[in-house]
Amino acid sequence: MVRPALAEWPERVAQRLRVNYLVVVAHPDDEALGCGGRLARLADEGHSTTVLLPLRRCDPRGVDEWPTLLDAFTRSCATLGATPAVAEDLMAETDAEPRVHLLHDLILPWVEDADVVLTHWPGDANQVHRGIARAVEIATRPFRRRRNVSLFEIPTSTDQAFGGSSAVPFVPTEYVVLNASQAARKIKAAAEYGDEMVSGRLPADVERRLRTRGVEIGVEFAEAFVVARRFV
Repeated sequence: MVRPALAEWPERVAQRLRVNYLVVVAHPDDEALGCGGRLARLADEGHSTTVLLPLRRCDPRGVDEWPTLLDAFTRSCATLGATPAVAEDLMAETDAEPRVHLLHDLILPWVEDADVVLTHWPGDANQVHRGIARAVEIATRPFRRRRNVSLFEIPTSTDQAFGGSSAVPFVPTEYVVLNASQAARKIKAAAEYGDEMVSGRLPADVERRLRTRGVEIGVEFAEAFVVARRFV
C-alpha cells in the first residue's frame, strides 16, 4: 500500500472532517433569522453549507418584491459564507402544506447530498414553515436515509404559535456558541432584507435574541435549536 505523503495528511484529514450542511427555508430571510450565526460559524470552520429556497412568495407584496428578495437572499448567503440555491421549479408557498408530497420530491435530491439538515420548527404559527418542516421530516425518515436534523426558531413565528396542551413548545436541546464576528454577520445578513425586518426582526431584536440565548448558557452570543434526529 502506498502511503500519502506527509504533506498531504492535513488536507486529507480536513476533507474527512468537512460536513455538508443543507438549510431548507420557506422564505428569503429565514436563513439569516433562523440559523445565520451557525452558518457563519460553519463557514469559519471550513464546512460546506447550502441554503435551499424551494418556494416562492404568493402574497401581493411578496410577488411585487420577489426579485429584490432574491437579491437580498444572495447577499445574505454571501455574508454568512453559504451557497444560495433557488429551486428551478419553485412551488407556490400556498402549496407547502396541502401538497407536501410534491415539496418532498423537490427537496429530496438536496437532502440526499447532505450530512446534516437544518430547517423550521414544525409548530410555527406560519403554515409555510410547517410545510417545509413536514417535507424534511418525510425526506429524512431513518429507514430510508439517516441524516442529522436540527430545527431552528424564527422570531414572530415560532414564538407566536398557540401554547395549548396539544402544542409542543420550542424548547432548545442544542445551543451553538457564537463569537462576536459570527453574531455580527447574522445581524448584517438579516438587515439585507430592509422592509421585511418588522418589529421583532429588526437588527436590535436579532442581537437581543442572540444575547438572550447566550445568557441561557453563560456566553455572550448563541443560537438555539431542537435536535430532531441524531445518529452517532
